[in-house]
Amino acid sequence: MRFLFFLICYGLVVLTATHMILYLNYHALGYPWSDVFIFILKTVDFKIFLGACLGLITVFFFPSPSRTPFS
Repeated sequence: MRFLFFLICYGLVVLTATHMILYLNYHALGYPWSDVFIFILKTVDFKIFLGACLGLITVFFFPSPSRTPFS
């Protein structure tokens, strides 16, 4: 279960990070950097990115039980 949670969080981090990198192309269209970063901070992608990062931190730093309850 923990491995599945890791894979989902990792996939969400990669997906949302690539979307946010693509948003940086707005600077090439003439928008100033401050407007681009404010736009990125307001998107749903950024919120999903933060949630997935918190999920990865939870998987890595909080130990799981060494035995399952039914073994």
